[in-house]
Amino acid sequence: MHNSQCIIHNFLFWLLPLLFSCFPLFPQELLLEKVELEELPPADDYYIDDSPLHQILRLFDEEDYARQKRFLEQKQKKIIKETGGIKVPSEKFAQDIIHDYIARYMTRFGKQNLYKILDEGGYYRLYIRRELKKRKMPQALEYLPLVESEYKPTAKSRSGARGLWQFMENSMSPFLKKNEWVDERLDPWKATQAALTKLMDNYKVFRDWPLAIGAYNCGAGAMKRALAKAPEKSFWYLAEHKMIPEETINYVPKLLAITEITEHSGEYKVELPELNEKTPFDDFDYITTNSQISLEWLAHEIRLDYDSLKALNSELIQEKTPPYSYRLRLPMNMGKSALNFIQ
Repeated sequence: MHNSQCIIHNFLFWLLPLLFSCFPLFPQELLLEKVELEELPPADDYYIDDSPLHQILRLFDEEDYARQKRFLEQKQKKIIKETGGIKVPSEKFAQDIIHDYIARYMTRFGKQNLYKILDEGGYYRLYIRRELKKRKMPQALEYLPLVESEYKPTAKSRSGARGLWQFMENSMSPFLKKNEWVDERLDPWKATQAALTKLMDNYKVFRDWPLAIGAYNCGAGAMKRALAKAPEKSFWYLAEHKMIPEETINYVPKLLAITEITEHSGEYKVELPELNEKTPFDDFDYITTNSQISLEWLAHEIRLDYDSLKALNSELIQEKTPPYSYRLRLPMNMGKSALNFIQ
């Protein structure tokens, strides 16, 4: 068993008896029946949603979730007309599914998880936010990597999608490239440019942001086929009548729920991390290499933390530069120092 999985499972062995004592309303037999942990890949190949700890803690959100739903209903359930630059219809299906996700993120665990992910993703959020403004795209898209990867640049799904924006190999061309040396899906800056271009291309085809975002998840071809069969050409009609995959049905409402909460956090009683707009999120030096150079060796020579250099060049899948001309990313003001060692 993978080392990280051993740690998690040992922790759960200690945690379960405590949970039984703390939650007497949950019979032990029922809990064990519900928690059938699925086979997991190595720890660095899955998201938090796949982890056995998350599967167990998720069970105890049910009462909290019901309380949050009642809270929303007592407030006479606000009609969300627009959030993050994306219009929302007032029809019951669209409003109900978005409010359902709002209630989930308003639970104690949901709030903690949302805060943690947004805080850790702040570095990339600032870059995405600026690029969205440049392209005049909806600000809601700042939170799409939260839905996709929790802002983890090297995230890998079971289906093989990789990176901050979860590109599949068959959907990365012509936006990104992959060979034996680099996988540009893992570079958060390049992947962001690619994802925003793809989303804008989708919008030019569908002329509707929910459809464009949904197509990012299920593919433009699948969305076109579904629309061809639908009497009403809208994402919400396709979702309500289950004409698109279940994952896509939930994909757009989840994004809009997160956006609504972040735009009105006080109203929903959700604490969010503050972003320092002055954080340097894309101030780098670049040097051109023409041969294989170990990142570990270079980091040692220029007295830079190896993990920092690796994170700046996460697309290098062999942790060394390729044997051809390559643009290596370095922290600001370290380019000249690095050139002294590679020339």
